[in-house]
Amino acid sequence: MTDPDLGFPLWTGNRASEAPRCRSYVPGHGVHPLRVQLANSSPDEDWAAVVVMGAVDDVVTVAVGDELRRYRNHDTARLVEHVGRVGADALLNLRYGLLFLRSWPRESHAAFSVQPAGDLPQPCRPR
Repeated sequence: MTDPDLGFPLWTGNRASEAPRCRSYVPGHGVHPLRVQLANSSPDEDWAAVVVMGAVDDVVTVAVGDELRRYRNHDTARLVEHVGRVGADALLNLRYGLLFLRSWPRESHAAFSVQPAGDLPQPCRPR
């Protein structure tokens, strides 16, 4: 499958072994446990069922119904690896910018912080 706006196949990006380690909790970086708790208590209208379509560099594309949306995440290689293992169906909390793959909460690392791709990215804080 190709992304019509980009013109090349999805599921590209860095290998997970090359992904930077980061300790930042700004949107698009690490998942803070407090944000997970807040998201869990969010009303239904804050949630969207999505299908993770793929990633190019630090931008992940998700389908919300028949609409494609793009979000930034600094560790898309890890996200793509998880999607390949557990499937592309996920839940997106729109209020807190958290993407939960199917294996969450069984696998706590299956939650990802995202920010709209049009927003200015914030740098990582290395470990």
